[in-house]
Amino acid sequence: MNSIQSLWTEVKTYLELQKEYLKLDSAEKLSVLLSAVATVAVCLILALAALFFFVIAFALWLAKMVGAAWSFTIVGGAMLLIIIIILLCRKRWIVQPIARFVAKLFISEDEEEDDDEPLAQ
Repeated sequence: MNSIQSLWTEVKTYLELQKEYLKLDSAEKLSVLLSAVATVAVCLILALAALFFFVIAFALWLAKMVGAAWSFTIVGGAMLLIIIIILLCRKRWIVQPIARFVAKLFISEDEEEDDDEPLAQ
């Protein structure tokens, strides 16, 4: 009877420790994911601001050669072409890298190490 009670206490302790480990592991992975999202968001905002100024500068430079209306039309058409190319390649350039990042993040290192070890017989 005492050994069963001792076993039950050990199992209970083990389950509580597993629950705490899961909480800590989830918190760590969530913080890595959120920091990556925040970094990408800040970089994207700054890159869009820089792109805006470069596009305006290019359009003003081009305006000296072809006129203001045509220069902004050419720049607008180039931007639409870039958007179409990005939309056509979005799976390869956007979806797959994000999926790989998230999969790497949530597949724990323990599982990867277990896959590399031969089965004990």
